[in-house]
Order: sequence, then C-alpha cells, then structure tokens
Amino acid sequence: MFNKLNEWKENVEVYRDRIQSGEKKSGRWKKRWHKYSSKLYLFMFFLTVSGFVFFNYSRLFFKDDSPLLDSGIGEISKTKIGSSEAEIVSRKINNSTGYAEVLVHVEESSDQVHKEYVSFAGEVKKEKPIETKLIPISENYYLIQLHGVPKNWKTIGIDFGYNATQKAPTTVEQIEEQSQQKQTDRSQQTSFYWDVRKSKTDDDLKEKPRVKYLADVIVIEEKATRDKQKLLAKSTEKIDSEIVRIDEKVKQETEELIYKVGKEKEDSQTKIAQLEREKDKYIEAKSGIKKEEKLLDEKLEKLKERKEQSTTN
Repeated sequence: MFNKLNEWKENVEVYRDRIQSGEKKSGRWKKRWHKYSSKLYLFMFFLTVSGFVFFNYSRLFFKDDSPLLDSGIGEISKTKIGSSEAEIVSRKINNSTGYAEVLVHVEESSDQVHKEYVSFAGEVKKEKPIETKLIPISENYYLIQLHGVPKNWKTIGIDFGYNATQKAPTTVEQIEEQSQQKQTDRSQQTSFYWDVRKSKTDDDLKEKPRVKYLADVIVIEEKATRDKQKLLAKSTEKIDSEIVRIDEKVKQETEELIYKVGKEKEDSQTKIAQLEREKDKYIEAKSGIKKEEKLLDEKLEKLKERKEQSTTN
C-alpha cells in the first residue's frame, strides 16, 4: 500500500514539474512576443503603405496600361469635317519648353461656302486650356501651334474646324436657292487626340518663319506626288500585262474560229468581241493614266518653282 502511495506522489510531482515547466516556456514566448511585436507591427504598416502607393501610383513607375486615346498620324487620323476632310501630317513637341506643332492637311470640296478655319486645344485629364495659334501655310495646309503645354501632360485634345458662310451666287438657280434659305453661319469641327505615350520630345523644336514651314510642305507635296507617279507606273505595267493576255486569247480564238461552225462559231465570235471590249477599257484607262502623269509632272515643276521662289525671298 505504501508503495502505491509513493507511486501516486511521484506522479503528482512529475505532473507539477510539467505544469511549472510549461509556465516557464509560456513566459519565454511572451517575452519574445513583446520583443518582436513592435517590429512586426512596423513591418505590416510599411507593407500596407507600400501596397497603397503601388496600386495608386504604379503608372508613374511602370508602363501606363490605361486605354490609349490617340488619333495617330497619316491615313489613320483622316476624318470628315462637314464637307471637308482633315488629316494630321505631323506633330512634334518640345517638352522642355512646352511648345508643340501639329501640321494638318485639309482636302476641300467644291461647295458654295467660304471657310474660316479655327482651332482650340487643352489637356484632357486636367481640363486645362492650352494657348493655340492657327497659321495657314498654303491652300491645303494649316499649322497648329501650342504654347505652354504642361510638362506632365497625358493627353492633348485639339478641336479643329471651320466657320462657313455662303459664297455669292453665280447662277440664277443659286440665287433662287439662297433666297429661300436663311443666311446663317455654319460651323463644323472635329477633335484630334494626342497621347503622351505616342510622343517623343524634340529638344530642337522651336517656332520658325512661315516661309520655312512652306518649304517643309513643298517637300511633303513633292514626295506625295512622286509616290503617286510610282503607283501610276505600276498600274500601267499591270494594264500592259492584261492587254498582252487579251491579245493572246484573241489570237487563239481567231485561229480556232475557222474550224468551228454553227453555235460554237457564234460563241467564239461573242467571246472575241468581249475580249476586244475589255481591251478597249484598258486602253482608255491607260490613256487616263498618261494624262494624270502629265499633270503630276507639271505639278512637280510648279512645286520646284515655288520652292526656289520661297528660298530666294
């Protein structure tokens, strides 16, 4: 019996030692927690602030993936303005000075109105107006000058259009038509957009005399005229190839015609007539191309004269 009591006593002492040992371990963990908890809270605070900065200002550090609002240059920028068609030929900006230029080509229609072109611009996101000046360079080219573009600009919106008034009538029909219409000014406009991600700064860009811009426009016109000449030359080559093909078919049908009778002969004659009509159309088209090529040669000569005149003035 005493042995049993001694065994229980030993078990109680062992259990007590375990409890006390656990309290000591718990105390050590509490001390460690107090030691490192402040650092952990500081780390969590830094992580929260870093996340906020990343999600709100990541586009300042990484590539901006917001939707692109940009009209582009050339054919992609072409748009209708009432009865006219406008296209951005070039655009440049000097971010250090806040000066920018946009060259616009306008294709006019033959309607009976006088058109006075105007332009306004502003920073889209900040809704901040930008000082704008419109300069007519030649009959179909206008230069939009922008002054004071913000250094941290994102998107520039450019409104371009015209105020129109009717021309004086030249026929009785026009007199009657205008007398029945209310004489009011008509305005038409379109908007072009310029995204900073589609722009490279030109540190050498600055205002030039109008004659310098005219020289630039002449170079653009010369290139466009030569490109059109090349296109017409390729078309002429294709037409010549088609005429050769038609002549070969006509020759083949004519040689076989003497061996045909009845309906087969009639069908062959009809086919030859169709081929001859097709050939006539190609010859007519080729004649039209020659006339156009002559006009383009004359245009290049006029551009050359105008360039020489502008450089001497």
